[in-house]
Amino acid sequence: MSGVRVRHLGYAGLALTWPDGAHLSVDPPTAQPGPVVVTWTERERVLGARAATGPLAADAVVAAWIGRSATTLADDPTALDVFVIRARPYRPIPYATPPEALRKTLSAVVGPLRAGRRLAFAVTRPRTPPLALTVDHAGLRVVLLGQALHRFTSEAEVDALVAWAGPAALVVAGTDYEDESATGTLLGRFDADLRVLADLTGTIRRELGLPVRPLEVALAAAPSGTRPLGPLEDHPGGPPDP
Repeated sequence: MSGVRVRHLGYAGLALTWPDGAHLSVDPPTAQPGPVVVTWTERERVLGARAATGPLAADAVVAAWIGRSATTLADDPTALDVFVIRARPYRPIPYATPPEALRKTLSAVVGPLRAGRRLAFAVTRPRTPPLALTVDHAGLRVVLLGQALHRFTSEAEVDALVAWAGPAALVVAGTDYEDESATGTLLGRFDADLRVLADLTGTIRRELGLPVRPLEVALAAAPSGTRPLGPLEDHPGGPPDP
């Protein structure tokens, strides 16, 4: 089966492997071999980059913050190892809608030490936006949308993301609690041989005692043939089964 293989590394991390063996890790929570890309400053997304020894690509502010030299990501095509990468900032899901703020407050009451550690990290984070990526190699494009598709994403921004992404072999989008249907529906707007819905938030939400829903909720709103990708799962790539 031809195509790009995608593997979930846990937390928000993804590993991509092209048919010729070229390998790229994105937001890995642990050290990985080969080139690494960091798309945001959440703690779990930068742990692997700080420990990695291979080439790194990141926003310039993020690279300086984690203390690594890096290729600077931009909307202009940028070479990293054998890959050509473009990056586009997007508006993340609001941190605390009223119901979510209540849930996180209760989580902090139940686990004050854990909440304190996360707060201490959060205040050191650069306030840079998360990045969506296109990654091109060997004639195959992968689009990594992160959590750009949610109920607060405007129609204009979805249209801009679709035009920016272009046709792709693989498009991967993450979803979050209460945004599952919106993510699944909006993913259908992208031109791709294979669409994957990835759980990029479930592990940390479970650790914090916050509610989660299965990816099937998002799949119910997604185009036929969309594949789920949970933490530490693997998808062999290629088009969906007929």
